[in-house]
Amino acid sequence: MANNTAIKTRDEFIPGSKTFQKIAYYPGCSLKSTAVDLDISVRKLFNVLGVTLEEIEDWNCCGTTPAGNVSQEMPNLLSARNLLLAKRMGYDEILAPCVSCYLKLLKASALLNTDAETGQEYELKKRKELSGLIKKTGFKEEEKFNFRVYSIIELLLKNIDLIGHKYQENKNKIKGIEKEIMQNLKPVCYYGCVMLRTDGVTKFDDAENPKSMESILESVDIKSQKFSFKTECCGAILSLTYKNIVLKLSKQIIDAAIEADANSIIVFCQLCQQNLDLRQSQINRYYKTNYSIPVFYISQILGLAMGLSYKDLMIDKLFIEPEISKLAKI
Repeated sequence: MANNTAIKTRDEFIPGSKTFQKIAYYPGCSLKSTAVDLDISVRKLFNVLGVTLEEIEDWNCCGTTPAGNVSQEMPNLLSARNLLLAKRMGYDEILAPCVSCYLKLLKASALLNTDAETGQEYELKKRKELSGLIKKTGFKEEEKFNFRVYSIIELLLKNIDLIGHKYQENKNKIKGIEKEIMQNLKPVCYYGCVMLRTDGVTKFDDAENPKSMESILESVDIKSQKFSFKTECCGAILSLTYKNIVLKLSKQIIDAAIEADANSIIVFCQLCQQNLDLRQSQINRYYKTNYSIPVFYISQILGLAMGLSYKDLMIDKLFIEPEISKLAKI
């Protein structure tokens, strides 16, 4: 299918420019616990696409936000170790579906990739702090690395032609509830506030008006609704401290989706998904509303387009399950 949605990208990032047969996979802590549905749907999707995700052996937590409270070096050390373990397995390219993990690994990769001759003084100093870890994992201190860390959206963009091809192969096999979900879907794409607003780090899409998810969905004949809240914050980081603010921010996103005439929301961040999905009942109680909008991972929807089943993708485990008649009416 022709793909006409314009995407603002860095010069070297061209959608559909590279397909993968194998890539190192870093699930991170949450994909092994509260976001196991994201982990499973990502694995199943890439399996259909013929891409092997090889989980990094003996990986550890990336450090995320808490480790930074211990020291500035701690997240770099934790994330660098994961990259070096991937390198020991023969991989320079790593997929990290969790946004927080992705950013931490991305920062560590920039430090490890720093060239001794061309690197800035600050970068060289930070890389020096990793020298002990580099040697401990079996590499020379002066080793040159060329790590490339991918978010789920970047890797899907790289494989967008393959996705479209596989969809054409499988679309006539989609039956039952999976077919009804696909046919009645009128989603908005919600990117969240973290990944694309890390200026100078993630550059594969426009920070204020991203279009990469819409483009990916177009390749499987899903047209997204225009949405003004694509990159607004859902309040996830405040979930344990200021619940009332979280409810307010999440409600604004759901209201904007309804105003856009959408019947579902598609995300890639597990914190955004959990906030918008499981908190709908709390929002309904607090604001006397009656929301019931399914919040899917993009990997789940693409999995349906590849012919995978509703239950295999764990869509039946969502707090707000899609009701086919409701999807068709909203």
